[in-house]
Amino acid sequence: MLLITRSIKNTFAPINRVPPDVLSLIPGYRKRDKELIKLTHVCRSWREIFISRASLWTFLACNEPDKTSVYIQRSRKSPLKVRIGAENFERLPLVASHVDRLKALELYFYGRDVSRLIKNLSSTAPLLEKLALHVYDTNISKSDSTLIESTLFDGNLSSLRELCLSRIRTSLPWQNMSNLTSFELSWAHSEVSTTQLLDFFERAPLLRQIKLLYAVPHSSNTPAGRVMSLHHLKSLRIYDQVAHSILLNHLRIPTGASVMLEFEPNANSLSLPDYLPRSSDNLCNVSHITFINLDFDLGPAMRLHGPSGDLRLVGRSDWFVPILDSLALRDLHKFPISTTESLTISRYAIPAESNTEEAAVYQTLLTMNNLRTITLINCINLPFILALNPNHNASNAIPCPKLQELVLYIQRRDGLFVGGLLEMARARASMGVRLSTIAINCSWEPVSKEKAPDLKNYVANLDYRLGRFTPRWDAVPGDPDEADDDSGSDDGDTDDSDSNEDGCDSD
Repeated sequence: MLLITRSIKNTFAPINRVPPDVLSLIPGYRKRDKELIKLTHVCRSWREIFISRASLWTFLACNEPDKTSVYIQRSRKSPLKVRIGAENFERLPLVASHVDRLKALELYFYGRDVSRLIKNLSSTAPLLEKLALHVYDTNISKSDSTLIESTLFDGNLSSLRELCLSRIRTSLPWQNMSNLTSFELSWAHSEVSTTQLLDFFERAPLLRQIKLLYAVPHSSNTPAGRVMSLHHLKSLRIYDQVAHSILLNHLRIPTGASVMLEFEPNANSLSLPDYLPRSSDNLCNVSHITFINLDFDLGPAMRLHGPSGDLRLVGRSDWFVPILDSLALRDLHKFPISTTESLTISRYAIPAESNTEEAAVYQTLLTMNNLRTITLINCINLPFILALNPNHNASNAIPCPKLQELVLYIQRRDGLFVGGLLEMARARASMGVRLSTIAINCSWEPVSKEKAPDLKNYVANLDYRLGRFTPRWDAVPGDPDEADDDSGSDDGDTDDSDSNEDGCDSD
């Protein structure tokens, strides 16, 4: 009688006025697995509601066999999301009989377990949309037993949308990849050839995101004339020690795509064009550049951005490896930069007396007919100030005739050439291309009181901003925040601290 009374009392609680079909949606926003279990212990009604909703029990971590069995039972026929770590890989057979229900599968295992993987996952998985395979071993046996070929899921991955392979030995043999949109391959350069990569890309015509980490072949076995277009590509990232042109020579990057190339420069690779396709026709995504950002700190970093797309070259270096340094600036004029409106350069430290570097700066700026803003962050400013002075060059041409704003971030007291700045502003004003703003950001008064009135005669707005500033070298107006696609996921955060007789955490 007491139990019945309590049950009736619970039905009148305000929260229980929420319809059961709406209430059962709430756990879908949980962040931890044990929160779902706690909800089933509130009252008999809630337990019945939440247990009856099969979609709440579809994530399997396989940490405990009994718990996994209970989840499989309660999920009924709903698609499953499975993640198994290397320490629990022997429990893969628990889900092997439910391959036809797999929607997402993420596995971590050792090379010795590859045969077990293939044996348990040889059946077709018609619902599988996400597959991630990670091998822990750094030195995997070269025997056929560690090779993942078309026998996986009976060779049918037609429903797959995301594929991630790390330290996997494979020739990418799968034929039907018509729905694949995201592909990541890591640490596989010794196994996959250029031809195999291109064949794979052709079988996945909807690819939008490609990430290759140490997976670019060191040589090409593909005819030079073979160039394929990635029509739907939105993002391509390559990280390797070798010149990226080995693969990029065979890819046509479409308009609107973003490309990031990260490399480790050495004494044998000291020119940025070595990391780009031999033909600029392949880079349709940099046909209209509006923003350029260069950084010369520990390694070169170049970003070209515009409505046609985005290209980033990032050099990973240390103090013992030659740094490309100003080569990015020298090579910049080889790109179509006449449409550039904003140029940001950080930590350009070439000595001011270097005539070669001064000529490189002038040659680059002379090409930027639409440039409106130059931002120099902790740079040796003299080469730029001299290059912007029409009287300093024998051709008497006006570099950057539309330039309106010069923004300087100064870290060292000798980082600004005041006399040259005044001469440059005067010369441009006399030729009718007066600067509207010179903004100087530093922690002290960089222009003496005697010089300031003279400079103001040739600049509409002289702006001092005293204090410490940490501007981003790669900031682009309107640039969206870059976040990890997996951040905020609530599927894999489980807590197995409590368990009871029915094998389901405190349930």
